[in-house]
Amino acid sequence: MIWRTFCPFLPIVLNWRVRQGKEQAGRLRDRYGQPCFDKQISGAIWIHSVSAGETIAAICLAKALAKIQPKSRFLITTNTVSAAAIVEKEIATGFPLSHAFHPFDHPKFVDRFLLQVQPRIAIFMESDFWPNLILRTAARSIPVVFASSQLSETAYHRWAKNPSLARSIFAVPQLLLAVDKTQARQFRQLGTPTHCITVLGSLKLGNLAQTDKSLRQQLKKAFGGRKILLAASTHEGEDACIIEAAKALGDDWLTVIAPRHPCRGPAIAATCKMAPQRSLGQWALPNCNLYIMDSFGEMGSLFSLADLTILGGSIVPKGGHNPLEPAAFGLPIITGPHTFKNTTEFAGLRKCGVVFDLANDGVDPVITGQAIADMAVTIVKDKAQYRRIKSAAQAYAATASKRSNNAAKMIAVIVRASQSIRE
Repeated sequence: MIWRTFCPFLPIVLNWRVRQGKEQAGRLRDRYGQPCFDKQISGAIWIHSVSAGETIAAICLAKALAKIQPKSRFLITTNTVSAAAIVEKEIATGFPLSHAFHPFDHPKFVDRFLLQVQPRIAIFMESDFWPNLILRTAARSIPVVFASSQLSETAYHRWAKNPSLARSIFAVPQLLLAVDKTQARQFRQLGTPTHCITVLGSLKLGNLAQTDKSLRQQLKKAFGGRKILLAASTHEGEDACIIEAAKALGDDWLTVIAPRHPCRGPAIAATCKMAPQRSLGQWALPNCNLYIMDSFGEMGSLFSLADLTILGGSIVPKGGHNPLEPAAFGLPIITGPHTFKNTTEFAGLRKCGVVFDLANDGVDPVITGQAIADMAVTIVKDKAQYRRIKSAAQAYAATASKRSNNAAKMIAVIVRASQSIRE
């Protein structure tokens, strides 16, 4: 009934999203389950992700699977434009990969998509569980895997309030790779059979955050030998205290703000007296201690130059972004109190002395720019301790980087079994 009411308005909503930069004008048919591919992808290994972090993990997993299944083609579906850009960049390297925006969760749209793609297996990353997409995939005898799986407390309780729907969805996967024991227990309670669950850890790794040598050299020259505080993947509501921190740090530091959604770049620039923006082809200036890196796919180059990072999504309650990415570059990580999306990774890195909490008391503490600046200065001041942090961060990330290969081995068993049945 909701869909019947809503469907006539879909074109209006999609066109509005195009104007907001949240859809690609030439790709709206994807949302109706009618993507257009340059090559035949029938029988592809399909991996469904959402935004940038999950998509990087999906590409890692696809590459690990390609080593075991070298003749396979891959399809990655995403929800966001930024994630699509990451996939397109990987396609340009020649990896056997295609991209589509995932269809709206209407039975007709999902069936169109499945009829065209006919995947060998469907792998759903992290926590994007669309009922029709999952159930109608399974109804076609396509094996379903949930990988890097986790649910926030809010999402878990929401599913738990509808146990019959939860059981119908979470009993589907032949394999569920949970990020930790707590998540494994939640999925068991929602209906996933115990024998289908393996605790593997997050697949959102940093080994795909590649550096561009030319860009790195240009940035390094523009940065001018200053200490670099990188505010990575910031959200609305976080930039003000970062700008305040830049003022407190002074001219010997350069604070780089890399917003999670690059379209926010102009608004951030307006807030801090028009700091230079990467999207405008501008470089950091010697007389300005702020730089806005509002671009796609260049975070690796920033991580390689930063002295430390503060992760966005943790000062406002977004759950905190993946700390493994900066850890792979040996960076100390400053975080706010909201890290519920990556609790296990933050805890592991905190135990290694890599994570520094701005506030760990109080329900919603006020985080000031001065507190960020003081912590940043303290971290880099002790050079011996800084070297230990760098070593510990890289060691933790190196261990985590093996998870994609382990996941690929388990998924390949299901792919081969399914192929044998069909033959």
